[in-house]
Amino acid sequence: MSEQRVLIISNPAKLRIDTGRLKIERYGFDHAFIAPKDVAVLCLEHHTATLSVAVLRALAEAGAAVLVTDARHMPCALQIPFAATGLDAGRLRQQIALDASEKRGEVWQQLITAKLATQAASLRTLKRNGALRLERLATQVGHGDRSNAEGQGARHYWTNLFPETFRRSKEGAEDPLNIRLNYGYAVLRAMIARSLVAAGLNGTLGIGHCNAGNAFNLADDFIEPYRFLVDVHLAQDADTWSASPEFDSHAKRYLLGFVERPVRMAGQDMRLHAAIDASIASYVRILDGKSMKLVLPEGLISTDDERWASTGGV
Repeated sequence: MSEQRVLIISNPAKLRIDTGRLKIERYGFDHAFIAPKDVAVLCLEHHTATLSVAVLRALAEAGAAVLVTDARHMPCALQIPFAATGLDAGRLRQQIALDASEKRGEVWQQLITAKLATQAASLRTLKRNGALRLERLATQVGHGDRSNAEGQGARHYWTNLFPETFRRSKEGAEDPLNIRLNYGYAVLRAMIARSLVAAGLNGTLGIGHCNAGNAFNLADDFIEPYRFLVDVHLAQDADTWSASPEFDSHAKRYLLGFVERPVRMAGQDMRLHAAIDASIASYVRILDGKSMKLVLPEGLISTDDERWASTGGV
């Protein structure tokens, strides 16, 4: 997957496979072509967009995720490919064993510690107040986070990241900021879900998230230390979304620019998709009994002039 593009179809279009490439036909425009292996996530925005089963098959075989949006243009369905690793049954047994062991609490402790640390790093990057308290909380997360350091940190984080009037809302949000946060998280969740599937993991068996009706509990676990990417991207764009609250195709393309931002992890600057894969690979090593340490992001790189991925829309 050389470019790992998030491709948005926001206008009437017909998608088909032509000589192994994804062909995008639009009335009045030149046809566009892209290799399926270069697509990380395909977002189907426009209600008249059509595509063939061959397109879905090619994207699945290339490991791409497909997001479908509802009438409000918010993600409502996700297609992820089945793993072709042949390890699913074995991985499932390992996940069940971890779920019943004390190791589960230790893994969740690491995820929440990293989440708080990246939130603190984000506040420092943005020159906001409040980083020190989050850094202290990150050192106080216990086994399974029984003291709910995550919840304590969340209240403090949102208060310092965005205006005091902001209230985080997940379902049915109407304000410009929550709409953007939810959309960005949905795309990030899709990227993590596809990496989990590629590793032969069952997304239903989460670590901290255990909702019986959620097929993506494990993705919701691993998204936690990565959410800061969406948060920082929006915090740095506050003047734009507050002055022009309409969440149109231009706003979506700008928002999804967060996938272009390299992250600092394990002493290296990594592309987002590579960082996610490294985190999931570290979890697999825990399941294999070869390690007990997750590899998780530490924050953004010090400069933002690198652009390794690309986000497109038609």
